[in-house]
Amino acid sequence: MSSYEFQPAKSFVAKLYWQPDDAPGNVSAVGDTGNGDSPFTSGGWLHADEDNYTNHWAAEHVIARRKFRTLFWFGGYETDGEWDFEIRAAQDEQNHPHWQRRNHRLDVSRNGYLALYSASEPAGHDPLAAASMLWRLEGLDMAKVKVGAFIANLRLVSLHGKIVKRLVEDDFPYLSEEQGQHGCLALKIVRTGCAAP
Repeated sequence: MSSYEFQPAKSFVAKLYWQPDDAPGNVSAVGDTGNGDSPFTSGGWLHADEDNYTNHWAAEHVIARRKFRTLFWFGGYETDGEWDFEIRAAQDEQNHPHWQRRNHRLDVSRNGYLALYSASEPAGHDPLAAASMLWRLEGLDMAKVKVGAFIANLRLVSLHGKIVKRLVEDDFPYLSEEQGQHGCLALKIVRTGCAAP
């Protein structure tokens, strides 16, 4: 039997931002990548900040790594007074017709990069039975989760106990649990009491 109890009333949808430790006043939107013309794009990788590939002319052709500013659903699970979250893509901010990640779950690749993966289990499922990735937002006061609130200085920690960092690799700003520069997340709460993305 799972020790995690899904709490729809404590689940919410938010915009997600990255705050670098060396410039905490600067925040950049976090979203996901879609397939583009570049051979190294497979889509779903989380990004934070600008890059040198998106809509960038190089070698007489456009490397089109499409990026989407994504809203994220944080499905709240309580155990012994602590909160962990299953994080899924809720929608693209502009409802772009090419965006296809709704209900995809945030997880970690074999190399430690954060990406959105398809999820066959419904929102609110037993995460232990399904071996689903859960995340902790260190520093989050659940009493402050209200529509319109901007909550900063949160550390995103994976189920593996690793703090998420920002890794610029090949001029692209990934999020990784393995390597990179430390920083925090900020949330702009869009909806509360959300049982599903």
